[in-house]
Amino acid sequence: MHTPYAMNRQGFRFRHESTSWLRLARFAAGICFVFQFIACSGIGQLQFDTEYTRFSLGPTDLETSGIGFLTPTAATGREADNQSLALNFAKQLEELRPEIKVIPLAKILSAVNAANLNAEYKQMYQDYVETAVLNGEVLKKIGVASGVRYFAKLSLASFRQETRGRFSLLGLRLFDTKQANLRVFMEIWDSHTGSVAWEGGQELNYAYDSSREKPVTFHDMTKIAAKHLYSHLPGANAHP
Repeated sequence: MHTPYAMNRQGFRFRHESTSWLRLARFAAGICFVFQFIACSGIGQLQFDTEYTRFSLGPTDLETSGIGFLTPTAATGREADNQSLALNFAKQLEELRPEIKVIPLAKILSAVNAANLNAEYKQMYQDYVETAVLNGEVLKKIGVASGVRYFAKLSLASFRQETRGRFSLLGLRLFDTKQANLRVFMEIWDSHTGSVAWEGGQELNYAYDSSREKPVTFHDMTKIAAKHLYSHLPGANAHP
């Protein structure tokens, strides 16, 4: 009469131990997955769409005549990013095309101030916001004052950041997906003719998984966008 009872007790212990081992195996697998996820986190996914048109800009024109950066325009609410946008694009062009004379926005504004062109520059900027046209006569004066023929006019259409929960363990959120979207447009104006010599637009989407709080920054996005746009400038293939 005792044997079935003993077998039942033994069988129960066997099933209990098997369940414990199964739970332990699942926990170990979960830990391995976490470490694998950590190793892979930070690898971003990049999607971009670039459009450009070359009108009159030749392969060596920027190298011969130089380029300066004018004050960018931005969508409502993003005006504070204007200087950062111009600065990042100027730095990227200096790094990627060191043979080109690049005059950043700050130096262009200093040259405008020194030549007493403040009022004309302001009016040209306001006219551009309303008409998308830069005054050719004013542009020519700025070219003489700054010593360059071409000018980059940037327009920031939009910039968006967001964070979404990606992975959690035991109720704790361990990883987030950091995302950002940037839309920017650039024109290169010829101050000698008062015409657009080249134009290009860039829409950029970037996302990566991370356990850190740091989002995808505006600085990072503008650097990537600038590199992609500049790869389509005339003469870019000769200077990888």
